[in-house]
Amino acid sequence: MADVLSWSGARNLRDLGGRALCDSGTTARGRVFRSAAPEYLTDEGWAAGKQAGLRTVVDLRNAPAETQRTPDHPIIRPESLHGLVFVSAPTEDPDDVEYLRVCGPWLDHPRGWTDNARLAPARIARVMRALAEAETAVLVHCAGGRDRTGMICAMLLDLAGATTDAIVEDYADGWRGAGSYAGHAWVYDPDQQAWREHHQSATEPEDLERQLADRVPVLRDWVRTFDTATYLESAGLTGHEIGSLKALLRP
Repeated sequence: MADVLSWSGARNLRDLGGRALCDSGTTARGRVFRSAAPEYLTDEGWAAGKQAGLRTVVDLRNAPAETQRTPDHPIIRPESLHGLVFVSAPTEDPDDVEYLRVCGPWLDHPRGWTDNARLAPARIARVMRALAEAETAVLVHCAGGRDRTGMICAMLLDLAGATTDAIVEDYADGWRGAGSYAGHAWVYDPDQQAWREHHQSATEPEDLERQLADRVPVLRDWVRTFDTATYLESAGLTGHEIGSLKALLRP
């Protein structure tokens, strides 16, 4: 089972370690963390992350539209971020007409993952290179820590040789974690063709389970049919980079 972490202020934060591997054992802890938007972290939260080895933060959101700070976010001291490398690596282009047609107005279901990967190979490659090049622990996040983060983490778990159940459990934990918070976010409005503010409420547990029941069979089919290593090779990653990603979560 993966660890739920308690860095002060963090939302939907988990260690990607502790997930079952096909060849026995579990994925390594302390190497990849996943979360919602880290703007909620306090000074103490960032300190806890650094104590856990965090040095690289990979942001999957569309900048600057989704990355604006709001009154909901704590004020932190600049020195709290010293020593951290922040990589902006959006997984999607919300202005891409084809993306909006098949995945839009934003990614919120595994049925869009294969199309997202097909339409944005260079973007996915940038994310994966940042993860492959990280010399110490890395945090990967989007806004809620749900589908964009879930897609990237599913690819990492697939490369590590995690079981299908482990990949499903990781996604389900992220989905429940995202739905458990009320908060402020930015969403893309396809009618206005612009990002707008959105105040969201926490989702009732029974609604979360109903939503997951619709998504889990699609995710299982994705695991069965999507070959992450072959995809990344076609996206331009080298054998060495793919090897580094395969080793990232291995014990």
